This record gives sequence, C-alpha cells and structure tokens, in this order.
Amino acid sequence: MNQLLVPPAFLSFIQKKIMNQKLNRRFILALGISLSLIACNQGEKKEEPAANADSTSKAATDTVQPVAKEAGPDALAVAPGLYKQIGDTLGLKVIEATYKPGDSSAMHAHTADYALYVIAGGTTAFYTKEGARMVNEMKTGAVNIRPAEDHSVKNIGKTTVKVLLVEVNRPRGTSSQDASMDPTKVAATLYKSMRDTLGIRIVEATYKPGQSSAMHSHPDAEIYAISGGTAAFTEKDGTKRTNELKTGMAMYTPAGSHSVKNIGKTTLKVLLVEVNRPLK
Repeated sequence: MNQLLVPPAFLSFIQKKIMNQKLNRRFILALGISLSLIACNQGEKKEEPAANADSTSKAATDTVQPVAKEAGPDALAVAPGLYKQIGDTLGLKVIEATYKPGDSSAMHAHTADYALYVIAGGTTAFYTKEGARMVNEMKTGAVNIRPAEDHSVKNIGKTTVKVLLVEVNRPRGTSSQDASMDPTKVAATLYKSMRDTLGIRIVEATYKPGQSSAMHSHPDAEIYAISGGTAAFTEKDGTKRTNELKTGMAMYTPAGSHSVKNIGKTTLKVLLVEVNRPLK
C-alpha cells in the first residue's frame, strides 16, 4: 500500500487548528464556570433591607432619654391675688381660686392631677398654650378631675366664680383598700360617688341631724365642709372624738376606718377627695 505523504506545512496548520479548538473549548468551559459562580454569588448575596435602617434608627432612638415636659409657672406664683393655698399635707395641696367678673390670670400650670369643686358658679373662658379657647358654664356644686395641664382663665360672666382645687402630688398607682368597707356601699344613702378617675375619687357625704353610718373605711382624703355641723366619730378601736366642722373648712384625714353620727342640729354636708395613690 502506498503511503500518503502529507506536506509538512499542511500538517503544521492542522496541528495549530486542533490546538486552537482545544483552547476554545477550555475558554468556553472556564467562561461557563465563571458565569455560574457569579450567578450563584448574586443569588446568595442579600441586600440590606430598608428595615435595617429603621432598626438602626430605632436602636439609636432607644438610647435617647425622654425629655421631661417643662411645666409653666405655678398658679400661686402667677396670680397670688386669685389663688390662695389653704392646705398642703402629704402630697395633697388645697387651693381656693376666686375670680370676680372680668378677672383673668396669665398662663400657668397645674403640675399635678387635680380635683375641682365649684363653690360658686359662673361663666369662664379657658385658654390653652396652643391658643385654643373653651367657654365653661361652671355650675355651683359641679365637680371634675383633671390631669396636669397649662392654661389661663378669665371670668367672662357677671358673677364671682369660686372653686376648690386639690392637687395630688403623688405617683399614679393603687394602694389597697377593702372594697367591702367602701362608704358608698356600707352607707349608700349618706355617701354618693361624684367622680372617680386617675386614682382620685370625689365623694359627697350628707348627714341630717341624728343620722349615723356603720363602720366604713376611707383612703387618705381631703375633706371640705360644704355646710358645717357637729359630728361624732368612732374609730375601729373604739376611740371616740367630736369634730366641729365649719362651713368652708378644709382638713386632711389619713386612711382609716370609723363610723360617723351627726350630733348637731344642722345638716352636715362634706366633700371628700379620696386619694387611692401611694405616697412617694
């Protein structure tokens, strides 16, 4: 058989072609592997979600201490001619406010939650720090319990307005009381709950001559005599005492149990601001 003679130049061309094809296959294979790795890395890479920015912001915010609200000047300091302090015992401050027609006070603060009793009613306008105006028809005998606030007041009516304020400078929270000894339950015909919120309760007690109540309990309280008289108190241990309560008189009484009897000749009517809050 005759041998096929291949020219050297042609053989060299074929060898180079084969080598180039091998290189191309290797290049294509390497390129494919690289693209696959890039795609995988992109699939595994997680972008930082927007929530993380919020979390960072929240964490930073959590480290900031809340700024205490700056209270305005006290009513007694702003308008001493309109406000008169008549008691201050164990976190209970009693203030009497009297506004004649046309009287007004500058912006002032009640820095604690407070109870209000209208001794003599009339028409008043209240102004907030934001400039809002609210007109109130304050009726004699009305009560209210308000949170700490800033305002100014003007008597826009034709009669003198007189109110009793009891500011409660005690932390919010409940001190234990025996519900079965509640005077509004033990002697419901004599004690009437007028308002009860923020750990403060306003109770009106009315004893006609000769009337008496069974043993009952009160938390710490401020008493205001709406109409005075003579009352006999019997403590839980049997101790007896007699009190002459004059109209307009205010006094503090600590928590305790007693029974009461009107031993005078006039109807005795008192307002109790009971404070079911612990002392600091």
